[in-house]
Amino acid sequence: MSTRRIIATYAFVMFFLVIALLGTVTAAFGGTSYTEAAGRQSLYTLTAAKARGTIYDRNLQPLTNAERVYVAAVIPSRETLAKLNRAVPEEKREVLRTALESGKPFLIEVTTPVSDDGIQTFSVTKRYANPQPAANLLGYLDSDYNGADGVEKSFDALLAENHGEIDVTFAIDALGNAISGETMHVENTYRIADGGVMLTLDKRMQQCVENACAEIKKGAAVILDCKTGEILASASFPAVDPNDLAACMENEDAPFVNRALCAYTPGSVFKLICAASALECGIDYKEVYTCTGSIVVDGLTITCYGGKAHGEVNLHTALRSSCNGYFIQLAQKLGAEKILSMAEKLGFGTSVSLADNLEMAAGSLSNAQALKNARALALFSFGQGETTVSPLNLAAAVTAIAADGIYMTPRLVYGTVDTNLSVQETEENTGEKVMEPTTAARLRAYMESTARFGTARIGAPQNCVSGIKTGTAQTGVYDENGEEIENYWYAGYICNAQEEPLYTLVVLEETAGEMHVPQAFRKIGEALVDFN
Repeated sequence: MSTRRIIATYAFVMFFLVIALLGTVTAAFGGTSYTEAAGRQSLYTLTAAKARGTIYDRNLQPLTNAERVYVAAVIPSRETLAKLNRAVPEEKREVLRTALESGKPFLIEVTTPVSDDGIQTFSVTKRYANPQPAANLLGYLDSDYNGADGVEKSFDALLAENHGEIDVTFAIDALGNAISGETMHVENTYRIADGGVMLTLDKRMQQCVENACAEIKKGAAVILDCKTGEILASASFPAVDPNDLAACMENEDAPFVNRALCAYTPGSVFKLICAASALECGIDYKEVYTCTGSIVVDGLTITCYGGKAHGEVNLHTALRSSCNGYFIQLAQKLGAEKILSMAEKLGFGTSVSLADNLEMAAGSLSNAQALKNARALALFSFGQGETTVSPLNLAAAVTAIAADGIYMTPRLVYGTVDTNLSVQETEENTGEKVMEPTTAARLRAYMESTARFGTARIGAPQNCVSGIKTGTAQTGVYDENGEEIENYWYAGYICNAQEEPLYTLVVLEETAGEMHVPQAFRKIGEALVDFN
């Protein structure tokens, strides 16, 4: 992903959030806000809770509104704060001391209901967990509790429909202090929001992915169902925290950017597309190329990773060892048009809409005219140059290989849910044949060989059969130590006991230091076997 694109995206998000957060004070419990009633100097209104429709996973497990909490509306005094003391975690007791000094009514999350003349407690749903699964895909709310990003924005009208709120009004003096002896007035139209939207995500898999990728500072991970193309998990690192957007604004690693949907240089994982094109064109996959560790193209010396000489390789062993020289000469034989055609069939260069206002980046492909340049074609053959692709789009391409050559557009939304938890389904995916089943089968054999004996063996799950292609892509971007940041990829599928592909898994890491992708892929892959 280009530095310019990240900066532009982050700057836009930052501008929006500054506007959204102006004039709003966020309470300690996630998402609830309070504002002073305009033009009424003697009254002060706090919104203790706003109900909003639920976002569910594929098993109708709530991804939002998953936890019930108690929220107390408080008129501060020594008596009320003494009552609250035991119901507030120790790390939040400073809030009580500050509230007593200010004299203003306030809201606070408590562990148990508390009763007193100056306290009212309400049982409500907490919008977001801490941490919140799939946070970048689900999105977050603005200061008025409207969807501002992700699924929250896509289905804002549905999720905001007729759920009400709890407003608590206090009498205050000219200094804003609660007036002693006055009672608070509660207007409660709040109701539990069972209706909402059902996604294809699996909450268990999502949490598995996020736990396994804990060491990845910047990157993404995606799981697709090989049979349907449905998105089972999608994570971006660092993840946005919908409970603390202000802190996210200060994070230089851009947590608001959903990296699973952004386009990156693919590096050697693109060799799968070249190999698919070659097999479809009927090339002799047994033909041998002798790799000396480097190849000269139009005066430019291009080396294999680490300058390693692979010796005599064919399509199978070149993919297994990720030999750049082999794929450069393969592209010269095939020509750019055939490889471009296969890339386009597999979704490269195409934006996919997952929901309204929620799109996967199209990425980029060089055109045939540009690839008449010998150097450009050479770089193109192993995923460098102008080619970019998102982790989700790459996962869809690998899924086509796993599904006998049928490409399925990634699907996120399963349907809408009414208050009785009945689901109104959206249309299912319809696949399109992009390669012969024999081509897909041969590619799977090569990928499984790569997982067992090739560049992916250190990250291959040990409890199942898997097929993997690795990639390391140069970015031309350098960290503060002068080290080039590279994109590290593991892209593959995980099989069941019958050695049939079940799940496609792609993990990406942006780093100039230690690489955590192999460990993350292996952990997720081994855990996925238990979900079958």
